[in-house]
Amino acid sequence: MNKKQLAILSIGNILHKDEGIALYASKYLESNYSFSPSVDIIHGLDKGMSLLNIFMEYEEIIVLDVVGTEDIPGSMYQFPMATFRGFSTDEDDDERGVLGCLNLIEAKENTLPKVSLLAIIPDTIGATIGLSDSLLKPFEAYVLMIVKSIEDKGFTSKVNSKKQTLENVIASFTH
Repeated sequence: MNKKQLAILSIGNILHKDEGIALYASKYLESNYSFSPSVDIIHGLDKGMSLLNIFMEYEEIIVLDVVGTEDIPGSMYQFPMATFRGFSTDEDDDERGVLGCLNLIEAKENTLPKVSLLAIIPDTIGATIGLSDSLLKPFEAYVLMIVKSIEDKGFTSKVNSKKQTLENVIASFTH
């Protein structure tokens, strides 16, 4: 089976404030940038078998997510798969999450895609939609980190002439 080259996979929950930043970033990227060759941008609102299928379809995947570490909210990290697989939690041990999918693929002796994690530290995880002020400020830098990561893999990027605002992107998830 010929695998597709690269996907951006955002993980998060817009109903829990800052946990939605990866989804907002991927939608913002999709609305404001184009890449050559093309890059698939997947808004991973769901988990389980659909995530497993995504990991089986691509040679390389960049996962966007938040990580809860002791650091200043808005701090950004780039982790290779070997590093972030060590972040396992009880939730990841089942087949529904990213790490669970990778473990299942490996257990079935299938070839794992090359996976990296571009993460940002959240400030507020609450039952509201939007982003806290401490994540609004570094949002553009987070997007640029994603773009640079894509370009580092040999892709070219182009900013679309008509830019969508972050506010409009967040609003698009509530309609």
